[in-house]
Amino acid sequence: MNENETMIPEHVNYLMNLLKSYEMFFRKNMENLDINIGEIPILMEIYTNEGLNQIDLVRQFHVTEANISKITKNLLIKGLITKTIDAENNTKKILLLTEDGKKTCQILLDIFDQWKDATIGDIPTDELVAFARTLKKLSDNSVDVLS
Repeated sequence: MNENETMIPEHVNYLMNLLKSYEMFFRKNMENLDINIGEIPILMEIYTNEGLNQIDLVRQFHVTEANISKITKNLLIKGLITKTIDAENNTKKILLLTEDGKKTCQILLDIFDQWKDATIGDIPTDELVAFARTLKKLSDNSVDVLS
């Protein structure tokens, strides 16, 4: 057995623990928000890149169109986003945040900052930057495996 074979499961466990902590922290702190944990990444992507469409979200998150359609429908019903016909392309509907959507995103960002501050502790910035680069590579490689 080579070194990579023995260290990957341990690192996967660390990643799973980190994700579970993130999810549990959000669930605990977003009780008053009308949003579920699966809708957060989609809402935040619209916040970050307002004016994108559902196909953009499919590409970004590597999920089915049906999945994105269901999530955006729920966000529409909850009054957090709107769909508007693109002025440059009548066949394209762009996604925009409502005022309630913007407020919800700000609350979510505040919750994320609380989790981040508690989680990062005294880890130096250069280590966090290296970790982010490594996660990006792992993410890209995992998407390539699915292709």
